[in-house]
Amino acid sequence: MPNTEITEECRALIASIFEPPPGQRLPNGNWRIEIDAATWQWLQRLRLHGESISDCIIRIVVITLHRRGLQ
Repeated sequence: MPNTEITEECRALIASIFEPPPGQRLPNGNWRIEIDAATWQWLQRLRLHGESISDCIIRIVVITLHRRGLQ
């Protein structure tokens, strides 16, 4: 499983919807979490040029919640 670093804001958004992913708090305030290979590949496909993994996750969550609210 790949380890990835996400921001505190990204983790907080995830935690507001799901149980927060287990991980290790880093000295810079970010989190190191494990994700499965399939999820990592999916995020890489959706990631925009120059976008961090955290920004990608936040964008996906916001769009998904917005679309659910419109249905």
